[in-house]
Amino acid sequence: MGPFTLTATPARAPLFTRASALLLALIVAGGGALRVHGLDAESAWLDEAFAIGIARAGLDEVLYETRLDVHPPLYYVLLTGWLVLFDGSVWSARLLSVVCSLGVLVAAYVAGARLLSRETGLVAAALLAVSVFQIEFAQEARMYALLTLLAAVATIAFMRLFEPEPSLPAFLLYTAATTAMIYTHVYGLFVLAGQIAAAGVDLAWHRRAAVPAAFALLAACALAFAAFLWWLPVFTWQVDLVQTRFWIEAPEPTGFVASFRRYAGSPELLRLLGPIAVIGLVRLMYRSAPGLSRRPLFFVLPWLAAPIAFPFLLSLIDTPIFLSKYTIPASVPFAILVAAGLTALPWRQLRIAAVAALVVLSLQLLPAYYAVPAKDGWREAVATVEALAEPGDAVVLYPYFNRIAFDFYVSRDDLQVRPLALYTEQPPVDGWEPIIRRATAGRPRVWLVALAFDSSKAPVVEAFGRRYLLRTHQVRQKIEIFGFDRR
Repeated sequence: MGPFTLTATPARAPLFTRASALLLALIVAGGGALRVHGLDAESAWLDEAFAIGIARAGLDEVLYETRLDVHPPLYYVLLTGWLVLFDGSVWSARLLSVVCSLGVLVAAYVAGARLLSRETGLVAAALLAVSVFQIEFAQEARMYALLTLLAAVATIAFMRLFEPEPSLPAFLLYTAATTAMIYTHVYGLFVLAGQIAAAGVDLAWHRRAAVPAAFALLAACALAFAAFLWWLPVFTWQVDLVQTRFWIEAPEPTGFVASFRRYAGSPELLRLLGPIAVIGLVRLMYRSAPGLSRRPLFFVLPWLAAPIAFPFLLSLIDTPIFLSKYTIPASVPFAILVAAGLTALPWRQLRIAAVAALVVLSLQLLPAYYAVPAKDGWREAVATVEALAEPGDAVVLYPYFNRIAFDFYVSRDDLQVRPLALYTEQPPVDGWEPIIRRATAGRPRVWLVALAFDSSKAPVVEAFGRRYLLRTHQVRQKIEIFGFDRR
């Protein structure tokens, strides 16, 4: 008898009661208020400007541009339709992520209730509702909240495949959620790989008893792969692009811990949540999942480990692709583990007090999150350049891709806006003259705009300084603006 096996499956309790539905609605409402607060306070940064820009341009532009990107197209397609319904603003674009993030709260409740109890589901949803990590990506016009939601839905459907008699709705839900997940972000493939690995181990251990679920999973994966064939040639090209020209640095041997720090919100909170999550892990290992033929940890472990372990190991042995924000699907099972640990406390009053204390500690992180700008301030930088520049001035954007964000906010059409190539190494001294001449179009006044933290701009600024006189230097929310006059 394996550690994830049950000899009998107890009857499943109703997923919702009137009280649990009301509490979940209050949690979602509170989480919604936190996510909408200050939604447009910060400028769109480069990746958001790219997403919103191509979505505004329409579906043809989305499909063209995503073929040149490293992400699949589903989020951009959804954003295109979403902006048709709304006004196309940054606030509206971010609202799509808010909606997806609120869906994550509901999915966390459903998963926790299916795996352990309604109380566990409510606690998991409450922890995610006040999570600064979840709020951060709920307020970003990117695909991470959608990826988190689809991974949670796919996992819930994965659980249903392991019911004593897997149903057609469970099969269809799993197929649809998995297909959408891998069309949203490449890390969706790691979630899928974790579930396949778990089902493979289960099949090897339980043999005949595991065949129905394994067959349903295999059939669903085959349909998802068939649906992905349309994108497969582009995906292979993107893999080659990542291997040759991607910007992510190799992680440290313990770099995966950064993901858990982000899930917790701070190192101090992780010291509290980590041991509680371990208690929850042990509890899920030995408790039964009502109505399911496997113990809860069988479903939680691949959901938690795969989005972290697979890309982290690949980054150590091959091309670095590991970023803690990409592992956001694993933040939901982490919250479920913490909830399982908290609901193991012996007295109801103690459990309520412990949950309330953790919610308060998480809420204390939010004032700093709202007050300290984290995104690159292109809105402020462009406004500064437009206020200072005279008609006909050259605006040189370094490196070239920053033009996406600059063009997103620029309103004047009397400036010569020109991108400059990325220089990872300083060109020869005699090579700067034609580079600068082409970039400035011979204009006597030049504005050089670059990210403040981009160390590669140093030789560019120095080269401009040899040809021009630096008149002004300003920093606007992580964007540096250099104003030059011809000597």
